[in-house]
Amino acid sequence: MFYIISYDIKDDKTRLKLFKLLKDYGTHIQFSVFEATLKQKQFDKMLSEMRKIKIDKKCDSIIIYSLNKVCLRNKIKIGRFLEDSEKNCFVV
Repeated sequence: MFYIISYDIKDDKTRLKLFKLLKDYGTHIQFSVFEATLKQKQFDKMLSEMRKIKIDKKCDSIIIYSLNKVCLRNKIKIGRFLEDSEKNCFVV
């Protein structure tokens, strides 16, 4: 299944912890947004790990959208995205 994970976390340390976790599962496409194609077991593991990160539930949020193949075909991109710029980078 394809997932979009979006988050808004005030605390820098907590936000970095979540960022590092999500980097292991998906592609960073915008500042607080990841895309991931995961099997159910992978998703369950990611979600379990995310729940261990202590967020301030009064002001922080994490939203996960699941999209099937039909919905994914309707994706429209306008402009430049982080994934595009990463493809043009070379490490020497």
